[in-house]
Amino acid sequence: MKFIKYLTVLLAILGCTQKNDKDTLNKRWKADVSKVQVEIDMSDIASDFYNLKLTVADIRKKYPFYLSQNTPDSRFEKDRRDSTELNIYAEIRKNVPNDKIKTELKDLFKHIKFYYPNFKEPKVFLYSSFTSDYLNPITYIPQNNYLLIATDCFLGYKNKYYDMMQIDRYIQRTMSMEYFSSKAAKELIKEMRLIPRETDSQSFVSQMIYQGKILILEDAFLPEVKDCYKIGYTEDQMNWAKENKYEIWNYFIENGYVFSDDISLSDRFLSLAPFSKFYTEIDSQSPGQIGCWTGWQICRKYLIENDKVSLQEFIKDTNHEQIFAKAKYKPNPLDDEVYEDKKVKK
Repeated sequence: MKFIKYLTVLLAILGCTQKNDKDTLNKRWKADVSKVQVEIDMSDIASDFYNLKLTVADIRKKYPFYLSQNTPDSRFEKDRRDSTELNIYAEIRKNVPNDKIKTELKDLFKHIKFYYPNFKEPKVFLYSSFTSDYLNPITYIPQNNYLLIATDCFLGYKNKYYDMMQIDRYIQRTMSMEYFSSKAAKELIKEMRLIPRETDSQSFVSQMIYQGKILILEDAFLPEVKDCYKIGYTEDQMNWAKENKYEIWNYFIENGYVFSDDISLSDRFLSLAPFSKFYTEIDSQSPGQIGCWTGWQICRKYLIENDKVSLQEFIKDTNHEQIFAKAKYKPNPLDDEVYEDKKVKK
């Protein structure tokens, strides 16, 4: 009975500590962006492209960067009348409202500008790629400050046209509007080069922390978005990662992967894939990119342990192995999950 009594007290203490940790992180990302001014200048190329009142010459003049100069107008005239393309455009109009895109981008831009005041909102262009841009549906062009969005790549999981184009289901899972703002944030973070690369070490933990920093910026830029959408998981996959965080970390430790510079680890645990490659019976149950998820937890733990470090200071710090040491990341098999998903604000 005495053991049970002490165990109950210990668990209560752990629970309070975890709640305080979660509150610390949530408080950090509560930014008042109400006074941050942004403008959304958005053009719908697809609307013009499928409007037969306009000629291809008109479209070339209005959007000189869009149509290839090496492709004859006759080809584009044929595409504009193609029944499948027109049906996909009808799906866009039904499933991807322009107002929703504008609202989500406005909130994203406000948060980026809050942390990086020199940020200048890009001009936004919406287009249809005939689903060909499904791996990279959002493109930021820094020299022009253009943000191009393939709206046909957000029609929703199991859309019949995705199956028709033989897009893998694990990729389809993120081809819906729930994942839109995260994909936009990732593209801007990457192409704006907000995160400097570490040059002194290419260890696995350094690469995990680099990926974790991307997700930390998403925490800051998208505070009302669910964690599963930020990393591209389903809720079941997120729960699997939380429930197995101790076993995941123990596997990396026991196999000597943490400070290893084996380049195959990136493919196994950081690259886009249907599952992570532990080479055990749990592979099929695991989500892909589990190393990115682990790097995220390390970064979150660092910011809890070092709460006086600003977001910008943390992102600029290229000594990832020192960040790892200061994070004191050691998941406990008895811990409950600290970082609960928040409700999506729609």
